[in-house]
Amino acid sequence: MSFSYKDLKNDRQWKATVGMSEKDFYVLCTAFGKAYEMKHELSLEQAATNLTQEFALSSYEECLFFVLFQLKNGLTQDCLGPIFNMDGSSAWRNFQKHLPILELALKQEQALPKRHFKSVQEFVKYLHQEKEITLDVTEYAVQRPADKEKQKHYYSGKKKTYP
Repeated sequence: MSFSYKDLKNDRQWKATVGMSEKDFYVLCTAFGKAYEMKHELSLEQAATNLTQEFALSSYEECLFFVLFQLKNGLTQDCLGPIFNMDGSSAWRNFQKHLPILELALKQEQALPKRHFKSVQEFVKYLHQEKEITLDVTEYAVQRPADKEKQKHYYSGKKKTYP
């Protein structure tokens, strides 16, 4: 058994799993399908006929749901895989394959937020009309580099991971 967008019963479940309403999902799915066909120069159905095995994600809805679910929930590949009835490495490959298509779809719909700024001033100008912004500044542990110069970039000397 695999988790599917078809399992969702109401907008609360839609928003909890993929961060949008069912209606918005299907609008985005149309754009996702167009972006897929633009990038690969064939439809998902045409690509499936060239394979000897069945796609794990065999429709635009399944592909989009899979990517949005992962973006919303941030699971490890080994947890994501079983939820969608695939091994962890296949889950990660599918995510890496379909994420650029989502980005292309959002860009084509002019719904992709700007992600890179050349300066703080450019950032402030971009957001000048916003009354409130929320930033995710979650701190992540980083594997300590062996090179002493690279260590300096990641280590401030102020925080310890032990008591």
